[in-house]
Amino acid sequence: MNVYEDALEKYNSGLFLQLEGSYGRYFVDTFIESGIIKMIDEPANTVIDGYNRPITLKKASIDYDRINELWDDNPEFMEELEGGE
Repeated sequence: MNVYEDALEKYNSGLFLQLEGSYGRYFVDTFIESGIIKMIDEPANTVIDGYNRPITLKKASIDYDRINELWDDNPEFMEELEGGE
């Protein structure tokens, strides 16, 4: 499994909502805010967050076009993200 598939799995399972502190923020900034994980305007799983609240996630997919854009715009970020894969 590559880093993007792993991130999508963490999103779909809601695990990213249960991760507290800096890793949870890192996940949101790195994968969601950057557009690597693209939200689709349809409801998906309902999960429990780190505060025991139910949250309904949107469906999501990996945006490979965005990944290519990021490689062009910020290769250092992408090299760090992929960790030499």
